[in-house]
Amino acid sequence: MTTDLFTLLDRDWQSWSCRPDARQALVRWQASDVRLRGVCSVDELLAVFEDRAERDEHDELLFALIGLARVDADARRSVLRILRSGLVALAVRARRWSDWDDACSAVHAAALDRIGRYPAHRTSRVAANLLGDIWHSVWAERQIELRHRAGWTHRVDIDAIETVAGRDEPGPGEELMTLIGEAIRRRRITPYDGRIVALHRVFGFSNVEVARIEGRQPCTIRKRRQDAEAAITKLGRGIGVAP
Repeated sequence: MTTDLFTLLDRDWQSWSCRPDARQALVRWQASDVRLRGVCSVDELLAVFEDRAERDEHDELLFALIGLARVDADARRSVLRILRSGLVALAVRARRWSDWDDACSAVHAAALDRIGRYPAHRTSRVAANLLGDIWHSVWAERQIELRHRAGWTHRVDIDAIETVAGRDEPGPGEELMTLIGEAIRRRRITPYDGRIVALHRVFGFSNVEVARIEGRQPCTIRKRRQDAEAAITKLGRGIGVAP
């Protein structure tokens, strides 16, 4: 019988927390962030999160660790340990469409990604917010997988717009694709921005999904898409076509 990912992480934690490395890591963290100076060991740090009455302290300590985890592997290890029960619960949810090992891997990968990108302004309910972000990432990956199975591709070939099968009454998606192509031809938008609009407006990908496909932040994708849509709308009005 194979050992699952969470068991391996448990063993890694037990081994690491007993070594001098753990004490050295805590000293390093305390030198970087005064909020971590109130604990004497990593075991004492974990014990804080077991006390449900200290929720304000939970937020303060976890937020400090997340800030360090961007560049410190030991801090990432500790954040994963603190969130362990929540991560297991998310893996159980993801198991509805996957086997256990794949569900654990998906949650773990999303956790590492979201820990590294946790917003600096979200200083309250940190654990709940982070777990919510992780689940959203796992869910978005699932939606992308389902779209692939349904025949969608990662990228829309804007150069092939004219190959869309014609009908007597073209649908709104085809009309928009044609207008996107015209906007690109007239250099009102770039092919890249045209693809973003097509992915969202025609093929139904959410901002989060498009951001993951393109390797950008959702806020960046949203801004570029909105600017491109405004240019397309202006062009459409000028030539008498409603986008």
